[in-house]
Amino acid sequence: MLPSPYDYLRPDAYRYFEMKQGDVLFRQGDATFGLFVVISGCVHLERVAPNGERIVIHRALDGASFAEASIFSETYHCDAVVIQPGTVVRIDKAAVLEAFSDADFARDYGRQATKQVQQQRQILEIVAIKSAEERVLAGLAAGLLQGTVTDFAAQLHLTHEATYRALRRLVDSGRVENLSRGKYALSVTL
Repeated sequence: MLPSPYDYLRPDAYRYFEMKQGDVLFRQGDATFGLFVVISGCVHLERVAPNGERIVIHRALDGASFAEASIFSETYHCDAVVIQPGTVVRIDKAAVLEAFSDADFARDYGRQATKQVQQQRQILEIVAIKSAEERVLAGLAAGLLQGTVTDFAAQLHLTHEATYRALRRLVDSGRVENLSRGKYALSVTL
């Protein structure tokens, strides 16, 4: 079942796709055909920096939508790369535009967009922290470590090496606990 507000749409407005790790759902500059919802798996929206480094601008996990800007744009503004296999739903852009005439859909779409803006602002605040150690600590506190440490590092705009070093220092100082390989949590003594 699709999350709100997409559950308002008629069944012919969307299509399910199985995705494999490494699949590219669209590339920057491709003509838009709609937005997506992750049913299971993980998709990164990425851009390439002038130095060639890939920057994760959004991490979509189970239940999250992405590429909403495609509704009002002729081309996609980034690449959508599958990080963890699973299922996505592609939602037709014309169907979404048509659904805006339904007040319930429009209200729920606005609510969802507002929540995503708040989440993105939180990530921007975290990325603005200069100290890698404090940035990693803030990212852990915000619950951003949901996949691999490498993915976490990309969200924080740090190298995975800097992230691992910061995690080691945080564990050594007792501020963070290493629960198991790749799993960390804030120390209960904080």
